[in-house]
Amino acid sequence: MTISKSADNVHDLIARRRRERDRIPRHDVPGSGVPVSSTQERIWFGEKFNPGFGFYHVPATLRLRGPLDAGALDRALCEVIRRHEVLRSTVEEIDGMPVQRVGDAPATVLRSVDLADEPDPEAEAARMAADDILAPFDLRHGPLHRALLLRLGDDDHVLVLTFHHIVFDDPSFGIVGREVEAIYTGSASPPEPVLQYTDFSVWQRERLRTEQVRSRLVDYWRRTLDGVPRLLDLPSDRPRPPHRSRAGRFHRSRLPGDVVAAVRAVARDEGTTPFTVLLAAYGVLLSRYADQADIVTAVPAAGRIRPELEELVGCFINIICLRLDLRGEPTFRELLRRVRHASVEGHDHEEMPFEELVRELHPQRPQSHTPLFQAGLGVRDNDGVFLNLPGVRASEFVPDVEVSHFDLMVDFSVDGDGMAGLWGYNDDLFDPASIEVIAEQFTLLVTEACTHPDRPVIDLPLPAAPRLPAPRDGGAEGDAAVLAERVQLAPDAPAVTTPQGTLTYAELDARAEALAPAVRAGAEPPSADSPDPVVWWYARLKADPSAAVPGGAARIADLASRIGLDAADTVLTFAPPSSDAFGQAALLALRHGARLLVAPPEAARDAGRPEALAGDATVVHAPPSVWRTLLERDGLPRDRPFTALCDAATPPGLARDLAARVPTWTLYGERWAAAHRVDPLAEPRRGVPLGEPLAGAAIEVVDRAGRPAATGVPGEIHIGGTATGDRGRTLADGSVELLGRFDRIFTVGGFRVDTDEVARSLADRPGVAEAAVDVRHERLAAYVVGQDIDPRTLTAHLPEYQVPASVTVLDALPRTAAGDVAHDELPSPEAPGDEGGHVPIAGGTEEEVAGIWRELLGVEEIGASDGFLDLGGHSLTLARLSLRYEVAFGVEVELPDLLRHATVREQAALIDERRAQAGLAGKETAS
Repeated sequence: MTISKSADNVHDLIARRRRERDRIPRHDVPGSGVPVSSTQERIWFGEKFNPGFGFYHVPATLRLRGPLDAGALDRALCEVIRRHEVLRSTVEEIDGMPVQRVGDAPATVLRSVDLADEPDPEAEAARMAADDILAPFDLRHGPLHRALLLRLGDDDHVLVLTFHHIVFDDPSFGIVGREVEAIYTGSASPPEPVLQYTDFSVWQRERLRTEQVRSRLVDYWRRTLDGVPRLLDLPSDRPRPPHRSRAGRFHRSRLPGDVVAAVRAVARDEGTTPFTVLLAAYGVLLSRYADQADIVTAVPAAGRIRPELEELVGCFINIICLRLDLRGEPTFRELLRRVRHASVEGHDHEEMPFEELVRELHPQRPQSHTPLFQAGLGVRDNDGVFLNLPGVRASEFVPDVEVSHFDLMVDFSVDGDGMAGLWGYNDDLFDPASIEVIAEQFTLLVTEACTHPDRPVIDLPLPAAPRLPAPRDGGAEGDAAVLAERVQLAPDAPAVTTPQGTLTYAELDARAEALAPAVRAGAEPPSADSPDPVVWWYARLKADPSAAVPGGAARIADLASRIGLDAADTVLTFAPPSSDAFGQAALLALRHGARLLVAPPEAARDAGRPEALAGDATVVHAPPSVWRTLLERDGLPRDRPFTALCDAATPPGLARDLAARVPTWTLYGERWAAAHRVDPLAEPRRGVPLGEPLAGAAIEVVDRAGRPAATGVPGEIHIGGTATGDRGRTLADGSVELLGRFDRIFTVGGFRVDTDEVARSLADRPGVAEAAVDVRHERLAAYVVGQDIDPRTLTAHLPEYQVPASVTVLDALPRTAAGDVAHDELPSPEAPGDEGGHVPIAGGTEEEVAGIWRELLGVEEIGASDGFLDLGGHSLTLARLSLRYEVAFGVEVELPDLLRHATVREQAALIDERRAQAGLAGKETAS
């Protein structure tokens, strides 16, 4: 994360206010140590939550070409460490509280390795640099810094400096670089620091306890961030996992010189900075992707709020949450002014540590994403080279070290006349190709915004996504005419089998012909369990050939070609006779001379019927409940595998399981427009791939302005120019993914939730045949067919904001005549009671846990379902809670466990489980 001069006159504004404040006093460091700063506390907690991962390491790697005096460099580094107490500090936990202690200066710090004789010295240097950067630090014993010098050849070295973030931040490299240069060359020694980092941490703690200071900061941020969306829901490539990891990658991009010149010109015109221009454009891009006009982005701030801190090494960096307001369709120039104002105000209140802000605004600590923001942007005015030694040419050397701080973070730095962009992203969520597209779109968007700053931001264009060409329409011959030909070719061949018997093609044609006049006269079809549903369908074709979908026959012919269907096949369908899917399945079979086998309405719910019916078919078209039944009963044929046809909304996990047994296709559209061959080994994706369009079907994603949407940007799926109500996006290869339906997106607890996405996840749970999710009493309510699910167990599989408050087991989901879930007919779960779901403590371990909570939180009324963070707990009290449990119960409960098991009941059950595993019983405590 890098630091930016992120608003015009911010420097002057803050400097003026600094002069109005008292200077930071000097303090002696007692042997017992001093409290850590707020930033250090956040890092300490994060390290305890995910130790040894390298997430909080601050590295720098430089390629040094020229005559280098390694001894002088080592001595200079040691002297810098002596000068700055924080670099010889360690952090240990005392009574659940982090305390920093200052140790002695080292005699040597630089470790040297000669790689000149390696077959590929540069590759080996990159590998060793990455290993050294990611090697864990011991916060308690130290040291919290490393220096590695790799010799690649004569006068060719790679210097790797790594610090733990708890003692160091990015601006500290500039200070270290200047001091190392002065000491290395033997020029005038830099003056001793007036202050040390411990002086700052003590001063900061005391200052933030001052009512005047704290109330000013809290009031501003509470007012500024009131009502912001809880999550920036960027359309990720994979579902968000329940617990955020640090798995990350980087993508490098470049803003060309002419684009940067345009950015600077707009900034000059508006009296602002290039950073503000880039941030405004970034907000536009995020808004397009997330379909949100109210966005919070992270902006790293130096945190050196007093002049005397400018030359002090340590961890001062803070995160400012800037709210970008794109509501009301502003022009880019107007948005730029809004961002400028937000940036100036935010930096004027940057003294509020992010950790403290989270405590004040969000007692809950989300585990699936960072609180308050998920994306950020920073700019630095240097190229990353912080060390200039005489006779030595330094440049950046970038090893393959990739961890992700946030969902998406971009840092820009000077690169000749342009700017280099480093896009860090969580690769649990995003594919490299998606980030590459985002980076390209950002460059185009900045260019358009600076060229047309008075254009509404909604009209700033992005290039339309590529489209997969649909196979040519095979002709305009109608469905009825094709079927008539089939009657002539094989009149005595079996056409349709229902529970009442089998009709030949000639018999089917004769009955439909006799029924056609009644259909023309307006006769209503019989009930769904009519013995002749195909006769009615065929009679409608005869009565009104114009009712067929344009190009529908060509689509069906294309699908038949892809799955290899011919007259020797039998097509079994479970679709309701009144649905479009029933007609498509009938057309698929009959226009190719195959036999259509119609499952009776009750067959899907009859345990033995699907298996028996499928045994006679070569192509089976069925809903998810049937596929789940066949898989669980091992009812799929082994000697003669049929081809499975599924709806595109089939749970992806179920489709993959099915594809592992039989060839499986998913079909999109009420009247099939695209077909996708399911790969059983494909990794889970958040969206559902639609596959290639069928012949004559033009599939396009359209944005809110009615334009073809850009690659990756969600919009509405159109088929042949007709809106579907489905939400989707086009990928870089031109394929389209179904994301859900616009009418199934709700705001629940401040989070935007796609209930169809949650339903797909639930339907992939073992023992669940079908699932639906709705919003009742302002909470998520789940409905499943199959085994009951305890919602609390879903926290291990879903992000917390997607976990339903209730799960209702049904024999079957109510359906419309077209076969869709009838959400209006789903039963409503009981409304939450007036007590807010208070559950009494059950005694035993629960009572002991609740007693510890009462002491730590100062709260008397605690229920078994209450959460520790919901009652006011935070990072420090969580650490103390872990310590108290170890003393009281004799077992270790780590911080991740406390976050994942949040309530009294869950933590009590976890403690009982750990004690049982350890062979402990009764009320023994640790000695």
